[in-house]
Amino acid sequence: MSNRSRSRLVCLSATIVLTFTSGAVQAQHEVSGGSTMGGGTVGGSTGRPTNKPATKPVIKPSTKPANKPTVSSTPPPRNRTTPATSPVRRPTTSTPGAGDYVKQGDQFYDAKNYKDALEAYLKAVQLSPTIANAQYRIGWIYNDLEEYNDAIDPLKRATSLQPNNSAAFYELGYSFRKLDRYPEALLAYNQAVRIKPDYASAHYDIGWIYNDQKNYDDAVKSLKLALDARAAYPEAHSELGYSLRNLGRYSEAVEEYQEAIRLKPDMGLAHLGLGDVYYYNTKQYGEAIKAYKEGLRLRPDSATAFFNLAWCYNDGDRYNEAIQALTQAIRLKPEYAEAHNELGYSYHQSGRFAEAIQEYQIAIRQKTDYAAAHYNLGLSYVALRNRIGALEQYRVLQRIDTGRATRLFNQIPK
Repeated sequence: MSNRSRSRLVCLSATIVLTFTSGAVQAQHEVSGGSTMGGGTVGGSTGRPTNKPATKPVIKPSTKPANKPTVSSTPPPRNRTTPATSPVRRPTTSTPGAGDYVKQGDQFYDAKNYKDALEAYLKAVQLSPTIANAQYRIGWIYNDLEEYNDAIDPLKRATSLQPNNSAAFYELGYSFRKLDRYPEALLAYNQAVRIKPDYASAHYDIGWIYNDQKNYDDAVKSLKLALDARAAYPEAHSELGYSLRNLGRYSEAVEEYQEAIRLKPDMGLAHLGLGDVYYYNTKQYGEAIKAYKEGLRLRPDSATAFFNLAWCYNDGDRYNEAIQALTQAIRLKPEYAEAHNELGYSYHQSGRFAEAIQEYQIAIRQKTDYAAAHYNLGLSYVALRNRIGALEQYRVLQRIDTGRATRLFNQIPK
C-alpha cells in the first residue's frame, strides 16, 4: 500500500512522535468521488457540462413556399379610350412578392448566409404570414443565432400551419430546452416523436432533459429509443453512459462510453465521461488518467477534469505531473479552493513546503472554514518547524473540525 493510499484511512497515526528535524509529515489527500472538502463538494460530471449543446440536425424544409402568389402571363387590356398619342409613361418598378422573398431566403439559407436569409424570410411572412416553411426557417435561424426567445413564435406558427411537421416541433422543443423550459420542451419533442416515431434526435433530447432532471430511468428508455432509430449515434451512447453511471450500472456505463468513442474517437465528452466512471465510481485511477488525458487533449476547458487527473497523479506519487494539471485547473478556474489545496498537497509531498503553504493560504482565503486546507497548512508548518503557525491552525480546527484538530495536535512537537 502506498503512502498515498494509507492517507485515505488516517493521514498520520497519532502515535507517531515527530521531531522538528523529521520533515516527513504527510499532508492529507482528500478522498475522491464527490466527497465534501471543507464544506464544499469536490468534483462533478466532466463528461456532461451544463448547457451542453444538443445535436441539432439541419433539416431543410421544402423550398416551395405555401400560398405562393400567382402572376398572370396575360397583360390587362389597354384602355380603349386612351388617345393614340398617349402621354409618356413612367417606368414601372415591380414590387417583390412574398414568394420572391422566400426564393431569396432559400438561396441565402442554402449558402449558409443566415443573416440575409432571415431578413428575406421576415419580409416574406410580413406579406404573407401563412408561409409555414418561411416561419420554420425563421425559427431555425433564430435558434442557430442562440436567440431562443425569438424563435418560439415563428415555430409555433409553423406547427399551427403544419400540425404534422415533426421538424418544426423538434425545433420548438430545442428552443424551450435551451431556455430551461423543460415541460414545454418535452411537450414539443413528444409531438415530434408522435408524428415521427423514429426521430432519433428528438428521443435523444428527451433523454438529455430526463438526465438533467435526474430522472435516469426514463432517460435510459428515451436514449435506447434514439439508438433503436440510429445505432451509430455516439452522442446518444455517451448520454446513455451518463444515465447508467448515475444508476450505479458502472460496467454498462463503461461499455456505452467506449462505444461512443469507437464511433467517434475525437468525442472529448465521451472520454471525460469514461474518466468519471473510473475516477468517481470504480476507483481505477490508472484507467482514469488515460481517459482524462485524451478527453482534455480534445476538450482542454474542464477545470474539474484537470483536478481529477491531478488527484489520480497524486495518488500514484506522480507529483510533478499533478502540479502541471492543477496549474491548468487553476488557470481555467482561479477561484477553485479544492485545486489550490490539492496543489498544496503536491508541493508538500515534493518537499516544497513554502509553496505548499502559499497554496493552502489561497484555498483558505477562498473558503474560510476549509478544514482540510487548515489541517494541511498546519502540517506544512510542522515540516518547517514553525510550531506557532501549526498551533494557530490547531486552534482554528478546534472550532470547525475537532477530529482534524486532534490529529494535527498529536503531530506538533511538544
